[in-house]
Amino acid sequence: MSATIRSRSNALLRRVGAVGAGKDSETLVLEGERLIEDALGAGLALEVVLVAEPLAERAARWADRAPVRAVEERLLAHVSSLETSPGTVALCPRPRPLALADLEASPRALVLVVAGVGDPGNLGAMARSAEAAGATALVVIRNGASPWGTKALRGSMGSLLRLPCCYGVDADQASALLGARGFRQMRAATRGGREARSADWQGPLALWIGSETGELPAAARSFEGVTITCADGVESLNVSVAASLLLFAAGRVDPGREVDDE
Repeated sequence: MSATIRSRSNALLRRVGAVGAGKDSETLVLEGERLIEDALGAGLALEVVLVAEPLAERAARWADRAPVRAVEERLLAHVSSLETSPGTVALCPRPRPLALADLEASPRALVLVVAGVGDPGNLGAMARSAEAAGATALVVIRNGASPWGTKALRGSMGSLLRLPCCYGVDADQASALLGARGFRQMRAATRGGREARSADWQGPLALWIGSETGELPAAARSFEGVTITCADGVESLNVSVAASLLLFAAGRVDPGREVDDE
């Protein structure tokens, strides 16, 4: 491992700061060992791993897969976007974007379409649930939270590095392309939709989830609505919770399959 970085003006620290500030949209900042391992597991090539000096020995396991540099702890904390730095930061390329025209409408295909969700933590949680529920892809409509910020990536527990994702597409374009590819499209409805437990989830399906207030773009308002029945006095669910329940209601995961013990 090369000499420890001890200057705030070091080029690698400046690069991390620039990427974190959005000056390189093709590169991600990964904070924490879990995300670094997830990125490597997804086959992404890390540009560099920076590790706080006290953790340098732990980071040696990555040395054969990425350049690793030790950094003074206070300097690494300075470029972290988190309140408490995890002591490890990496740069890696964004996963290859999904092209909607390439989506295959297989009989069990399930696409989560997120439109207008502003909280990146909610978006990350939905991506995590989508992967767990057997979704084949995630589509994030423009003008919502980015899936590539630290909060969304950490909230997804690595799912955003694995689940094919199309980000920044126009709602009209997305609905037209999904329809042309053979996907039946449904929308989450706070009320007035078909009850989720009796809805028809068969065939290739695109499930649209609106903003935290339930608002959906005009392109999705005519789709069949599906509603989660809540107890009296409860108006609605958190958007990520609602998305999770609907994704699992779609039944893309075989409940009888064996689960590996960890």
